[in-house]
Amino acid sequence: MIVLLALVLVFVYLVMTGHYQKHWMEDFEVKLNFSEEQAGVGDSLFLYETAVNKKKMNLPAVCVKFGTSKHLAFEGQESGTVSDHFYRNDVMSVDGFQKVRRKLRFTCKKRGLYCIEEAELVSYDMFFVTPFVHRIAVDAKLCVYPSLISVERLLPIFRSLNGDLPTRVPLFEDSFAFAGVREYTPQDSMRRIHWKASARMGDWQVKTTEYNASTPVVIMLNLESPGVFIQEEIMEESIRLAYSLIYYFSAHGIKTRFVAVGNEKIRLEGDARHQISSARHVLATIAYDDVCCRGEEFIERELPSFHKNEHVMLISAAGKKPMQQAVERMMHCVEQVTWVAPVISNNSEDNEFREISPAIERCLVKWGG
Repeated sequence: MIVLLALVLVFVYLVMTGHYQKHWMEDFEVKLNFSEEQAGVGDSLFLYETAVNKKKMNLPAVCVKFGTSKHLAFEGQESGTVSDHFYRNDVMSVDGFQKVRRKLRFTCKKRGLYCIEEAELVSYDMFFVTPFVHRIAVDAKLCVYPSLISVERLLPIFRSLNGDLPTRVPLFEDSFAFAGVREYTPQDSMRRIHWKASARMGDWQVKTTEYNASTPVVIMLNLESPGVFIQEEIMEESIRLAYSLIYYFSAHGIKTRFVAVGNEKIRLEGDARHQISSARHVLATIAYDDVCCRGEEFIERELPSFHKNEHVMLISAAGKKPMQQAVERMMHCVEQVTWVAPVISNNSEDNEFREISPAIERCLVKWGG
């Protein structure tokens, strides 16, 4: 009798397990998608896990496993493991005709294009003994663009520009383009006082000026790393500088052209909104681990495209003698050159710029991290 009961139980177990194995994935789907398609470094977003069971059969335990970058820092990472990638492992119970949605909060730690293309579903039979594995294709993509450097941090660079560099903000004024008057503030120079208007209005008034957009700016980004080994901190700062300059100039109506050399050669030119959007995507994905050419070769290739009235802003941490010679040749082709050189510290020994000519020294701005 005991043997017969055991055989019956084994038969029931095999039948139920076979039925579950055959039908558990029927009318059942799992989707992964990010709450936004684009974000900036430091932003917090959600990854949605959505499971839909369109049949009567209950799924007592479904484990959703997927891998993504370790640069997306999920809250509660005890449910995953971190190595070069982050491997998430979430268990949910889905009843018949039920939809379950989970929000996984994370923070974007580094720029890049992040994709989740596959997930693994693991379920168990009614007795939680036999596992069943099924792989599904998913399509979750997120573009994390570089962070912006504040305008205050960029002011030292702006001061190295021509005094007549065009903009609609009062950093670069054309003192000959008179527009009107306004009340005097302690920051105003006495030379700007409008004497007739002050006498007429009974209070100090100063002249205001108009701004134009006549001088185009070319932003060149060289991602050749100084030294033998790639200095990631400096390279990332170079990318942030390029994005911040493009954003600032384009947002203030200054005609801007952007060229870069990293793992590929990039050229962007267009209206302000298109320029910012394009640069945001390009700089999110550009790499510097396999630079397609050296900095001096990059400049030589661009020389024929320069115009005399342009102001070139070169961002390059690499600056040995061949690079300096190429920059000097560029200085004969354009109105002005500003070389922004990201360095780890302004006080540290710098092998790249140990010996520089007076011409290079005048246009060089070291950007300390």
